[in-house]
Amino acid sequence: MSVEQNFSLRDLFKYNDKLKGVMDMMTTSMLATLLPDFTAEYGDGKKVDVVLSPSHELFQEGIPGSKMTGVYMDRNGNWKVQVNLMAQLLVERMPGVWDPARSIYLTFLVKIKFMTDASNPFEKYFKIMPKNFEISQIKITKDEEEMTGEAVMVQSLINIQLE
Repeated sequence: MSVEQNFSLRDLFKYNDKLKGVMDMMTTSMLATLLPDFTAEYGDGKKVDVVLSPSHELFQEGIPGSKMTGVYMDRNGNWKVQVNLMAQLLVERMPGVWDPARSIYLTFLVKIKFMTDASNPFEKYFKIMPKNFEISQIKITKDEEEMTGEAVMVQSLINIQLE
């Protein structure tokens, strides 16, 4: 089963009063702290939006041959939950006119281990041990050009925050 739905962060945030401040910060100026060339390329203070899609077909356009989003188990009993997302970073060049600035393909990976605690034979229970949560792969493109430096920077920043 494939999900063919897009989710705009601006559309989702506009219904929550607490997130309106976040929407105001979604600008090229904020992105320039992470990607310094961004304001030179698109201008200062322009609105940005992120449109997410869990579609495997769209994801495979960027990373062909990848496993689908799902739950996998390895030989050691570790469970891996893999979530692939395709994101499009849009910049509002003129009011109401949004241009695609970057296409982002990323895989979130969560590894967990399920164990049984049978130390008390009358009271057995499962233990869930989180082992890892990271972005395992990322690819950022601008038009057809791969932006390797940007991808390394974004992956490092997010994985540091997830630790």
